[in-house]
Amino acid sequence: MRTETYIRTTELGVALASTYMVAVTLLQSSIYLVKLKPLMLKYLGPLLAMIGVRTTLFDFVLLGFVTAMSFLFWRRGDEVGFGRLFSLNMLMFFPAVIDFSMFNWINLILPYDPTPGVTALWVFAVGLLLQATYLTLRYTIRFRLLRDELTDRGADLVDVNEVSKGQMTYLIQLVVATTAISTIIFYLTPLVRNLLSVEISGLPYPHIVIGVVCSLLIAAATILYLRGGARRNEVEDVPLLEGMGRTSDKP
Repeated sequence: MRTETYIRTTELGVALASTYMVAVTLLQSSIYLVKLKPLMLKYLGPLLAMIGVRTTLFDFVLLGFVTAMSFLFWRRGDEVGFGRLFSLNMLMFFPAVIDFSMFNWINLILPYDPTPGVTALWVFAVGLLLQATYLTLRYTIRFRLLRDELTDRGADLVDVNEVSKGQMTYLIQLVVATTAISTIIFYLTPLVRNLLSVEISGLPYPHIVIGVVCSLLIAAATILYLRGGARRNEVEDVPLLEGMGRTSDKP
């Protein structure tokens, strides 16, 4: 199997797997069962009846529809397609997260009884799959672009394949490490929360203090991220400007 075909097959596998698992999770969320499904059947039910599809099969129709969309987004193979794929997955994943949220603001707007059909561990595992999918698609598209660039420069195909194999090995290590760290945090959070609850209870206004601290941390992280991106762009622009200068010096 060609290396590029292997990369594209990997992308297809993680794309379809993540969309399917997220869709299954959505079908068992409280918001979907109580609010979204009745609303969609109200407007789509007559259309399904016209084409001879029973409303009892609506879940399978929805599952097939989002899986087909995932395939079409993968087929594009560019950042736009993968961005839409990730947005679709996160949109379907949101109701399951809200079911286990300590601050279910959806329930304040549309009151319902949160009785999810999946466990918190299931939702966490699906979240890990989404994270692995995001990392995989984010890096594999760069790998394919680098392959095209090296090939256009006249690099030998065997050497290009070796570079891609090394990159895929690095990607696997990155996904495994990220999954392991997230799992450790998931199981340590309850323990840390119990230890901190005693100290936090002594604060005069714990919610305000925690909110301010978290807001400052998020703002600091955002500033560091933006500054890092700006510096990287400046470094990438230097060779381009030098090349333009050399070109302009030619008679």
